[in-house]
Amino acid sequence: MPTAAPQSMSWSSIAQRPSRWRRWQRWHVGRVVLTSMAMLAAAASLAVPMAAHADTTVRLKPAPRYTGNYIVRWRDGQAPSDNTAETARRMQQVQDSTGVALAVKRKMGGALQLLSVSNASGEDPEAVAARLRKDPRIADAVPDRWLRVHDTTPNDPEFVPNQIYLGSPQQAVGGVNLPKAWDRTRGSNAVVIAVVDTGYLPHPDLVSRIIPGYDFITQPVVSNDGDGRDADPRDPGDNEPVGTVCSDGTVNTAVPSTWHGTRVASVLGAVTNNGTNIAGVDWNAQILPVRVSGRCGAQLSDTVDGMRWAGGLSVPGVPDNPTPARVINVSLGGGTCSSVEQQAINDLTARGAVVVAAAGNAAPGQVAGGVEAPADCAGVIAVTAHANDGENASYANVGPEVAISAPGGGCGNSRVQNGACVGGQSVIRTLANDGTSTPTTYNVSSAQGTSFATPMVSGVIGLMLAVNPSLTPAQIVATLKTSARPHPANTFCTRTSTAVCGAGLLDADAAVALAPTPPATATPPTAAQPVTDTSSNGGGGGGGAVAPWLAVLLAVGGAVGFALRRRGWVRR
Repeated sequence: MPTAAPQSMSWSSIAQRPSRWRRWQRWHVGRVVLTSMAMLAAAASLAVPMAAHADTTVRLKPAPRYTGNYIVRWRDGQAPSDNTAETARRMQQVQDSTGVALAVKRKMGGALQLLSVSNASGEDPEAVAARLRKDPRIADAVPDRWLRVHDTTPNDPEFVPNQIYLGSPQQAVGGVNLPKAWDRTRGSNAVVIAVVDTGYLPHPDLVSRIIPGYDFITQPVVSNDGDGRDADPRDPGDNEPVGTVCSDGTVNTAVPSTWHGTRVASVLGAVTNNGTNIAGVDWNAQILPVRVSGRCGAQLSDTVDGMRWAGGLSVPGVPDNPTPARVINVSLGGGTCSSVEQQAINDLTARGAVVVAAAGNAAPGQVAGGVEAPADCAGVIAVTAHANDGENASYANVGPEVAISAPGGGCGNSRVQNGACVGGQSVIRTLANDGTSTPTTYNVSSAQGTSFATPMVSGVIGLMLAVNPSLTPAQIVATLKTSARPHPANTFCTRTSTAVCGAGLLDADAAVALAPTPPATATPPTAAQPVTDTSSNGGGGGGGAVAPWLAVLLAVGGAVGFALRRRGWVRR
């Protein structure tokens, strides 16, 4: 059993660890320079109003961070037996063929095995996996990797608590339009929604919604609760004290506990209409906590097993789930969708479960990149985030995989000027805890991120299933996209002819109204027409676009490009 925790995957840890931040800088410096050059070239036509155009941006993702293990599917369709001699023989055959020395760590769901490698230190994990796939006995091999949570927490004291983002479009352009939806249904306790995350805290405004779940973290040093997998998915804290050794180095600045799973679950289903704290999206669905992320993040192998179990698929060594979820919320991620993740999504979809995943956030000071796994897997409802004014949030990842946008707080892209948000930001209110390591006093906190946009969508799906329990995953997707409202005109999402922000803005009332007679295929709303921007600072609607001359100055000035679309607030 390892004695040091692997690397943290929270964005705050990237900002707080100098060594990690330097690696982020080196990774993105080339992209920033290229972006600035491209914008300088475009400045030749500064007097020409910006029109809709094809999105040719190369959206990079953070480099994957690997665990050192490999997920293997054998060509005979079954994992090796428990016979020690037979297993040893097979491992030796693979080593003779590939030169890779394997050892079995454990079985996984879906006839997979998690294997360790003892003789590939320093070698590119993808190259090792490629060597393994050449063995005739192996159908597939994928490096195990770490996933990160996708949320952002502002620390600005002037952000006044509110939930305007749940209201009508008349209250906030980006509002979810829930009050009208609640007139149709407030959800059903026959619907189960899984939250695959850091576990949960028994917050008094949430605990009555929680049903028994499971802790899928295998390494005690990561779980931080003294053991491995068990039936207790409570969150003991995922803080990283100074001196914690992660896969990318030693923690030099303490990282507090995030209580991320509790915060995500509270957006989805805080006890509502009780005169206390916040309102949740779905008032009645049962919430199934599946703990996969702990100190320093979540391993892909644990996460895939947790997702499979959440949807009612069997996992070796774990009791079957007596309350399979119809909706599986995954507000974490990293890397690119692998065959292992895709197979899990396919198997869950075949059972009628739908996976809703966060598109991901930019690291502090960086341009947001492409959609991260598992949100980029086929069949997943990938969610990006917008601010209260309906404009794509400056931190939110986008790409063609995105299905829909939901409120996640933050600042609209065009409102970020000189590294600051002009006109103020919006936040999402969540249930949390004051404890920086272990739980202490329960509280309500402000948050931003695609992590919190995602449970908005999951909660609305819960309402849809309450009025039509027979909805298939395909019908759910088609209903969400068809019922979405157009992105506000004259903003980033309408200035490109390539859809990278999804079908539009989440509309709970329209989705619930359409659920009884769902469309066979999605018919997204008519896109709002781009409006000529004649001002120097934007404005109107969901926020005007940055004028071309100002964009050039920002790119080559002190903002070094990131203020163009994305801002670097403190994230946790």
